Amino acid sequence: MTLWVMGVSAARLHEVLPRALATAVVAVPTRHDPIRLADRQAVVRFVVRDTARLDAERIATELGPVLVTTAEQTVLDLVKRPRLGDAEGEVWPAVEQLYRRCDPKVLAEIAGAQKMRTTLLRLQARLGEK
Repeated sequence: MTLWVMGVSAARLHEVLPRALATAVVAVPTRHDPIRLADRQAVVRFVVRDTARLDAERIATELGPVLVTTAEQTVLDLVKRPRLGDAEGEVWPAVEQLYRRCDPKVLAEIAGAQKMRTTLLRLQARLGEK
């Protein structure tokens, strides 16, 4: 099964979250129960998504390459579900940093294709744009 790192975990890989988190968030095409790690207090949460529609890129990590949602996809995901990943207090600062890297046209395309226009409007209102 291919995993797509998303949400706060993608934000961490994009280096806009300053600390490691005890919850990893990954997108999968079918339901999967969370996995608690045996060697530490951490959990992997699986979110059912249409992974074929996610905007993702390959990023090298110390454990090997992984698919990670792009800056644009990650920003939209964080705004839509800020509580996913147990780092809600760190989401908006991460969004603000990551948003600076985003292409507005790509953001709009993803929002339209994934029925996240309201999410994009909420993001723009929060940032004082449009």
